[in-house]
Amino acid sequence: MDRRNILGMVAGPVFGGRTLGGRIFGGLLAVLTGKAHAADTGTLYLNAYATAGAEPSFGVAALDRSGKVLFTTATPGRAHAIMPRPGVAEAVVFARRPGRWFQTLSLADGTPGPVVRAPDDRRFTGHGDYSADGRILYVAEDDVPREEGAIGVYDATDGYRRIGVIPTHGLGPHELILMRDGTTLAVANGGVITHPDTGRAKLNLDSMDSSLTYVEAATGKLLDKVRLPEEHANLGIRHIALLDDGGVAFGVQDERPIGMLQPLTGAHRPGGGAVSLFDAPEDVLSRMQGYIGSVASDGKTVAASSPMGGLIGLWNAADGAWLGSTALADGCGLAPNGEGYLATSGLGVIEPVSVSVEAGPERKAPAFRWDNHLTRRVA
Repeated sequence: MDRRNILGMVAGPVFGGRTLGGRIFGGLLAVLTGKAHAADTGTLYLNAYATAGAEPSFGVAALDRSGKVLFTTATPGRAHAIMPRPGVAEAVVFARRPGRWFQTLSLADGTPGPVVRAPDDRRFTGHGDYSADGRILYVAEDDVPREEGAIGVYDATDGYRRIGVIPTHGLGPHELILMRDGTTLAVANGGVITHPDTGRAKLNLDSMDSSLTYVEAATGKLLDKVRLPEEHANLGIRHIALLDDGGVAFGVQDERPIGMLQPLTGAHRPGGGAVSLFDAPEDVLSRMQGYIGSVASDGKTVAASSPMGGLIGLWNAADGAWLGSTALADGCGLAPNGEGYLATSGLGVIEPVSVSVEAGPERKAPAFRWDNHLTRRVA
C-alpha cells in the first residue's frame, strides 16, 4: 500500500473542454511530478484510476481547481467512489463492488491510512458517506446470508471501528448520500442480488426490485420508499445526487432489456409522492444503451454520464427539462466546478462541460484510466 507517483509517465498537458452541442472550451491541466501539498489549495477533485500499462496498478489522484495533479496514492485494488470527511483533511476510498475493503488517505499529501476489511458475511458495494460532523461513516453493503441491503456504521474517531449496522430496506444498494437535514440517508437500491461465489453475476433479474429509500441514520427506521413505475421495473436505480431544493436526482441502469427506449434519469422529492422521470431525445437514449454511470448536480442543473454511449447529458434541476448533451468517449466521472461540471474518462481525458463557455482543443493523460466517479471536496 505504498504511495506510488506515476505522474512522470504522463506526456504533456491534460485539459480540454466542451460545451453542450460539441463546442470546445477549457483551460490547461499542468501535470506535476513529485509530491505536492493539497491542504492550502481549497477545492480538490478526487478520482480513482488504473495505470495504463499491461499490468495496471490502482490508486487515487487529487487535482486542484486549476487541474494540477497534486498527488497519487496507491490502493489495494480497483477503487470506485471517494468521499471526503467533513472538517478533516481526510477522505475514504471504497473498493469496487463486490468490495472487501475501504481505505483512508490524507488530503494534505496523499499519505495512505489504514485499510478496513469487510466482515466475512458482508460485501461493500462501492459507496458511502459521513455524518455531518464527520464522526461516523456509513457504508453501503450487501448482507450476503440474508440477501438484503445494509449500511455498515463505523466510528471515524476510533480507527473506523465498526459499531453497528442498519438496513437499507431494499435489495442491492449501491450509492448512499446524507441528505441536507443531516439525519437522513438516501439509498439507491439497484434491486439486484449478487453473491461472492459468483462475483458480479446478477442472480435475480426476473424478480429484481429497485427502490430509492430514505433511512433515519440514528435508528435505521424507514422514512420513505419509492419505486419506478411498473413499466420501468427493469431499471435499477444506482446513482444519486442531492438537489438544492432537498430532492434527489438519480440515474438508472437497464438490468433486463425489454426492447424499448426508456428514461434513464429522474428525481424525487421526499414526501412528494412518485418519482419524476426526465425526458431525453430518442437518439440520445439509444446511444446511452440503458446505462448511466454517474450523476451530479450543480444546483441549477443535473448532469448524467453514459460511458457506454460516450455521452454526457444535462437537464434542468427544477423541472427535468432537457438541455443538451456532449460527446465524451468512455466519460463517466462528474463533479460540479462552479461553471458547470468537470468530467473524466477512461481514456485519460479531464475536461469541463458547460452550456456556455468556449475554449481550446481536448487533451488527455495517457497514463491514467480514470474510473467511474469524480468527487469535489471544498475546504
